[in-house]
Amino acid sequence: MKWLYLGIGAALALTSIAGGIAAVCRRRAEQSTAPIDGGVVKRYWADAPKVIESTEIVEFQCKISLLASEDTEGLGHRVYTLDASLKDGEVLVKYDWYQRQGESDKAEYRTDADFMVRLQKIAAAYDFAAHNGYYHTVSGLPDMYGESLHILYASGESIDVHDNQSGFLPSEAQKALITLFGAATKPEKE
Repeated sequence: MKWLYLGIGAALALTSIAGGIAAVCRRRAEQSTAPIDGGVVKRYWADAPKVIESTEIVEFQCKISLLASEDTEGLGHRVYTLDASLKDGEVLVKYDWYQRQGESDKAEYRTDADFMVRLQKIAAAYDFAAHNGYYHTVSGLPDMYGESLHILYASGESIDVHDNQSGFLPSEAQKALITLFGAATKPEKE
């Protein structure tokens, strides 16, 4: 009987302590989540897969800034946005680019599913999955620097990378992507 009373007493004590902790947590002052200019958020999800088993891309989104690049290999000092999505065996491709001086171009077209096969070859050749899970942002920077990448595969696997300060893709990969999407077809006016 003594052990029963001790057990009930311990359970009541734990309940009382847990309730007190919960009350203190509820009363804690709210913290601002607004970004602070120059504030840095850097995350790395270690459990993000570095090898993607699937080879069938169903959604692709990428932003590449070459505004601060020394050598753009004929691609100009531009910010490129590249999107492709596979639906019913057809790919909707969108791209646009702009320069600081205000010049820009946009295009949208449909093509066959082979486009995604060529896109996967680029992703595999430059090992995009190696960057998976990296997130770096500096608050207050204009929306014209860095790179971001999102690839969704038919298996549900994905590659997600973001850096609004600098690029993570090699220049050869940038050129291959921009050329594939056709965004490099318009010559840059000097």
